Amino acid sequence: MTFQTIPIQPNANQSFSTLLDANVLTQFNITTTDEGTFIDVTYGGASICMARLCQDRTNLNTAAYLGMPQPLFFADLLGTTDPVYTGFGTRYLLCYGTPD
Repeated sequence: MTFQTIPIQPNANQSFSTLLDANVLTQFNITTTDEGTFIDVTYGGASICMARLCQDRTNLNTAAYLGMPQPLFFADLLGTTDPVYTGFGTRYLLCYGTPD
């Protein structure tokens, strides 16, 4: 498995798709509210997480038995704060896999 960063835009609310692993279509929906940043992830048609609160370095993929084999998490490059949309793609990265 290769560790990879999933490109995200500094937008409060966004939906996008990308290919992970062996070309598995993965859909993301990120929503920002007053309570924090939340994410929905569908991997190859299986709902991996719905309305999961995004926290720094916390695995969003807690149901690997549904088919998504690697960890998925946000990482703060400048500290340990939870992700804020204004820093998406620069300070806060959406990461997939296990770092070397």
